[in-house]
Amino acid sequence: MVKPSFLNLDAELWLYPHRLGRSQLSLCLYHSAKEIGLPILEALDELQSEGSLSKRTLTFKATPRAGCITTLRLLRVTDDEDLHVLNVASENDTATIQMTDIGLPLFRDAVRGWLEGGEDFGVSAQHSDLKPRQLGTLDRASGELWFWGPTYVSP
Repeated sequence: MVKPSFLNLDAELWLYPHRLGRSQLSLCLYHSAKEIGLPILEALDELQSEGSLSKRTLTFKATPRAGCITTLRLLRVTDDEDLHVLNVASENDTATIQMTDIGLPLFRDAVRGWLEGGEDFGVSAQHSDLKPRQLGTLDRASGELWFWGPTYVSP
């Protein structure tokens, strides 16, 4: 069961058709007011407190943007040889972000920066302190999540 505060968020989430940073896959997240993104931070806080193998699902209102994503699955997973940090992926209208104990604080810090007014920046496994050769195949295959708004709508 999805918590009511995680349903129909007024933020926009979409797959951008071009590279924005280091990865080919770029997901974009936009909010017109900082408080709109607070449920995302709440979900990450819950994952942090629950430990590995926990998950949260958030839904977003559909928008007319091409590549609109209406479901975001956040998964806290255990570190293994394929995934040491995080993996951002998208299929149809659903995005999935898998995070290990290294990736969760990295992603959470990015969301906090966004809620504090940061925009036009991304987060991916490559933003961790690990050297490229230490990343797993899912880390290297990961897309990036880019943060926009309220003053910068999108690229």
